[in-house]
Amino acid sequence: MNDAAQHNPGSTASARRRWLLALNPVFEGGRKGKRAQSWDVEEELIAVALLGDVTIDLSDTKSAPPEVHIEAYAILRDVDVLVGEGTHVELGGGVLRGDLSNQVPPVPEDTRTRTVSINGHSLLGDVTVRLASS
Repeated sequence: MNDAAQHNPGSTASARRRWLLALNPVFEGGRKGKRAQSWDVEEELIAVALLGDVTIDLSDTKSAPPEVHIEAYAILRDVDVLVGEGTHVELGGGVLRGDLSNQVPPVPEDTRTRTVSINGHSLLGDVTVRLASS
């Protein structure tokens, strides 16, 4: 699905939001194994992995805000988030027979280039954050 601007009631600012949905057995469309290289990242990303894996690559972006919030739903499959060096990751959420895994080393506050906050939800799937180079 494509991004849509969402208006925040009580505020004049609007947040940009993008949905990332994986239904591989249903919607393959000949794109097997292909990913966009460089893209414009919204402030809020919502990833739903249902019958297919979702990979969010934040290591090579055209533009990105300093803080990105991700709502990740891993239902029977996995959500993988790839970040670049210098990215601070905050991972929290709930798990029911799955795993939330932050494999990114801590970054000192004075050397952080970006902060990625992930609220992960797992039902027989995994939400994993790791460096893109590993």
